[in-house]
Formats: sequence, C-alpha cells, structure tokens
Amino acid sequence: MTLLADTIVYDIKKIAGYQSDTNYDYGYQFQASERSILEMINEWLNRLLRTVFGGEFAEKYTSPLLIVLFILVITAIIYFLYLKRPELFMRKKKVQPFGYNIEEENIHEIDFDTQIAKATETGDYRLAIRFVYLKTLRTLSDNKIIDWQIFKTPSEYLYEIKGNELKKPFKELTDRFLQIRYGNYDVSAALYETILALHTEVEGGMK
Repeated sequence: MTLLADTIVYDIKKIAGYQSDTNYDYGYQFQASERSILEMINEWLNRLLRTVFGGEFAEKYTSPLLIVLFILVITAIIYFLYLKRPELFMRKKKVQPFGYNIEEENIHEIDFDTQIAKATETGDYRLAIRFVYLKTLRTLSDNKIIDWQIFKTPSEYLYEIKGNELKKPFKELTDRFLQIRYGNYDVSAALYETILALHTEVEGGMK
C-alpha cells in the first residue's frame, strides 16, 4: 500500500502577510467602538453634507447644524412633555390649593349640582370650579367620549377626545383648571363664570 505524500506546506511569510493585511482582519467587526454617539452622529452628518453640498460646505456647517439638531430634539421632547403633562410646567404651591387629588375623585359618587350650589353660596369659587371640572368629566364619561379611570390625569383625557368643536373648549377648560389648581392667586366669581361657560360649551359640543 502506497502512502500519499503530505503536500500541505506552511508558508510562514504568507501567513504573516495575511495577518498584517486589514482586509483579512474579521475580528474588528466584533470590537466595541471607541467613538461616542455624538461623534458618530457628527461623522454621519458630515458625510451627508459632503454628498449633497460638497466638502467645503460640510466642514463649515457640520458643527452648527449638529447644535441646531440637538436644540430641536430637546425642544420637541419638552413640547411633547408639555402636551402630555402641562402641570409639570406650572408653579406649584407647597400646600395643594384644593387640598385634594383630582386623580382620586370618584365622579360617580358626587352630587355636583348640590356641591356647586353650596360652594358658590359661600363664595368658595375655587371649590366650585373643582366640581364644575369634575362634572365635565362625568358628562364626557356618560356620553362614552372618554374612558374615565380614577387615577387618570386631566391631560390624559385630552388625547381621548376627537373633533375640534369639543376638544378646543375642553382643552381650554383643562388648562384653566390646572392653572387654578397650581396657581398662587385668588379665584374670583368672574373666573368661575368663565369656567362654567367653558363647561356649557363642552356640553354643547356633544350634541
């Protein structure tokens, strides 16, 4: 029986050449990048501007545009937070003016007409506004326009209302209610009448 000769030759020079050639360095794909996210965004923006406007424009405007984009992103985040939770941007008193949490009120257990009448008779317009707002939520809930839940915030109900005829007065009512809730000023009879008019407008928008 004739044994075949081993024809495999280990060429040290060739192997060393392959090892030094970056085209054969497959391990770099698994190495963590040492660049920050900001640096990568900057490089991406620079390449984009070079492709569209040329190198001179890219070198001149990459950094300023990156700053503008950063400001726009921060502004968009703040605006989204304001739409979702406007109360976060209002001045709060050390003691809650109403002395209650609107998110914990059960609107189905309150006789609103009686409570509003009592509050207005004693001149407690802040309390009267509280009941007018809760009555508005009750009306919207009864008409299946909002899905009332005991721990929902006033801002959450804005996203459930469709149609400008109803949403516009309800948004103004909610904004004023939150201002009164967190604002450090007296509530007058005239302001109460404004809130009452907005409540009536919301009711009219449901017809």
